Amino acid sequence: MKRLVFLAPTSQHVEGVIDSLISKGVSEDDIHIIANDCSQIEKLRLNAATEVETTELENDMDWGMVAGGGFGLAAGLVASTALAPLGAVWAGGTVIAGSFLGIGLGGWIGKLVGESTPVHLLAKYKHALEQGCFLVMVNIPAERMSEMHKVIRHHCPKALVEIIHLHWDHQQAA
Repeated sequence: MKRLVFLAPTSQHVEGVIDSLISKGVSEDDIHIIANDCSQIEKLRLNAATEVETTELENDMDWGMVAGGGFGLAAGLVASTALAPLGAVWAGGTVIAGSFLGIGLGGWIGKLVGESTPVHLLAKYKHALEQGCFLVMVNIPAERMSEMHKVIRHHCPKALVEIIHLHWDHQQAA
């Protein structure tokens, strides 16, 4: 999956692009809109971007879980040396419990950090959003990228369309 990101100058441009994208088979759930004034999005009956699209929630939570799991594993190993006289089951259980506790705690802390961190993408569009433009994000399969790019260009000929690779589509080892 790829995400096409572009600025639309007016609500009429946004409506035209979205209607065309939906007629081409793009789901409404794959279209996200950000505006400085959320009431404009509600008036148009469009899907406003959620916290997932506007913050670093997913990324920070993922990294929190990785870091927490590592620290939990280390703490479990240290604790298992104290429980070694009780047997291997207790020592192994401590390592596993420490890892899971670390993953959960790290994910929770990462979520708290991510919720308050705006996505880096918004910084470069901040000025345009303040002037009343709409930031439109469309998730599409990579094979349909050129077709959707043409649809966007038809309605917003001056739009600079940015292509972003969605990290959850291509799993990577941490």
